[in-house]
Amino acid sequence: MEQNKSALDRALTILECISTYPSGISLSDIAKETGIPKTTAFRLIETLNERSYIELDEFSERYTIGVKTLEVGIKGLRNLDLVEVSIPYLREMSFNTGETSFLGVYNDGEIVYLYKSEGTKAIQTTAQLGTSRPAYCTGLGKAILADMPMEEVDRVLSKEMKKFTKNTITDRIEFYEELAKVRLTKIAVDDEEIEMGLTCFAVPIYNFTGNAIGAISVAGPTERIHKNKDHLLPVLKETGNQISRRLGFVPSMKSTKR
Repeated sequence: MEQNKSALDRALTILECISTYPSGISLSDIAKETGIPKTTAFRLIETLNERSYIELDEFSERYTIGVKTLEVGIKGLRNLDLVEVSIPYLREMSFNTGETSFLGVYNDGEIVYLYKSEGTKAIQTTAQLGTSRPAYCTGLGKAILADMPMEEVDRVLSKEMKKFTKNTITDRIEFYEELAKVRLTKIAVDDEEIEMGLTCFAVPIYNFTGNAIGAISVAGPTERIHKNKDHLLPVLKETGNQISRRLGFVPSMKSTKR
């Protein structure tokens, strides 16, 4: 039993080693880096290769991660539920900031609120679980729209843009400029655009495909949110990064996507 456990542990160590070398790594270097005897490493590598968990480039004699490993990884990522993954991070963010946190997803021009975590500083808001709001006037919506194809943004803006408050952006050119700011700063802002007295900052949540599948926000009374901005923004960004990483997102995906 101990031998089997040891063999499994070594095989996983080899897989992890190979995964850090996109261009491949030789048997000798694998043995050197993992500390596994070359003969033992070779035996385990042969099995992994036969099962397609790794692949050998016959020309360079280097091993890379195989199709089977990718298949298993993707299946695991698809089984991760956005709400289930996000809840502990949103609760922690609310605890650390004292403010209310939200999770939302995009649906046909609107944002649907999937989760709400209240901080110690309670707020009065009409945004509740299961309710929806227009994407163009919410921080969550802007965070997601900024990542979407321009065709979808145009479709959203082609509909009536109701002015909920004096701050609601209803001019298309102005809204395009707003999304440009979001792409630049990586932060979306709803500054009393749907409820007077309430401001929120939001960031997108990405999954393993590199697409924004949702967004999270921190919200509170306008004066307090702006006053504590320097504390709130780093916490919000890090929370978004943690959830995205948990869902399999790798930052380099964005540079290759656009």
